[in-house]
Amino acid sequence: MNNKLENLTIRIGFILAGAIITVTGISYGMHSPFQIRPLVWLIAIAFICIGLISLEWPRAFGGSPHKIPKGNQKLFLLAAIPFSFILDSQICGLGLMACSTTCNLISFATIALAIILALRINQDKPVAIVLIPIVILSVIPHCICDAPINTIWRNLFNGVAPTCYIIPLATTLFALTALRGRRSRLSTILVVVMLVVTLFIAIGNPLFGFPWEGCVGNHNMM
Repeated sequence: MNNKLENLTIRIGFILAGAIITVTGISYGMHSPFQIRPLVWLIAIAFICIGLISLEWPRAFGGSPHKIPKGNQKLFLLAAIPFSFILDSQICGLGLMACSTTCNLISFATIALAIILALRINQDKPVAIVLIPIVILSVIPHCICDAPINTIWRNLFNGVAPTCYIIPLATTLFALTALRGRRSRLSTILVVVMLVVTLFIAIGNPLFGFPWEGCVGNHNMM
């Protein structure tokens, strides 16, 4: 039962994450004011590709698992789960500076849950009980940033967007897929890609206001 619930949660998580990332990429391509348009479209296309890959990845659970990662690969995948959320929390501003009190609370909750998730995976304990709230918290529309990635979402959800923690959610799902022996090598490569993308945004956004223009700092606590 636990394995079935876990697999179902991963599948649903991938579908939600993939859809949100895809629309976010489209929103950025359509609404970013950055003048170097080829770079804007490169970022937009990268997000759309990640989103579409995420939408396809539930098919990895259609067959039997293959080789389960061990050693350094396993340690990397386990560490990537909480690290992705910690790194993502720096995007709005280095330190503990989110755009709203709600965002801060969700940030703290997802980081804590991600640490627990990694520990439970390492101890070979059921993880659905931890994974479900991570998925829910990550897709709740709450971001109030007026960044171009949020334009479509803010118009749809009355001024809020579900974009803040969607990249670390996808990273976590890819890591968990690899740890369960499903497309282990490809899933691990995608974890690396997701961490690089998150690092790029976490450095560029608070320091240079790029790529998420309009989403820097603690400008409207609510």
